[in-house]
Amino acid sequence: MRELRKVAAMVARALGFRAEGDLPAARAEIDEAYSTLLGPQSDLLRMLDPQSAARLIGNSKKVAALARLTAADAMLAGDADNQQTRKQLYDRARTLATEAVKLDPVDENAKAVIDELRGQ
Repeated sequence: MRELRKVAAMVARALGFRAEGDLPAARAEIDEAYSTLLGPQSDLLRMLDPQSAARLIGNSKKVAALARLTAADAMLAGDADNQQTRKQLYDRARTLATEAVKLDPVDENAKAVIDELRGQ
């Protein structure tokens, strides 16, 4: 899926901007990644609880990508000193990763996301 590679590259760029201290550029990249991954339903899917969002997306690879993207968003919230939002976003990312595995129990990528988020 080409869009998933594009989103992964966008997350990597956002994290690069973050490492350089350019948080506005990182935020813009994250927001664009959400739109690229979720399309016109981006705002709706981000408002829904993770289980409902995962069911509507219906693709474990997309849900796993959303979990990684949400984790990157959590990092930015922490950088902005918003610890409550950071925690909420990490919780959401972990739940999305779990839902991705439920959608496809043999998806190794989805399982890897769960491991990546352990301890966050």
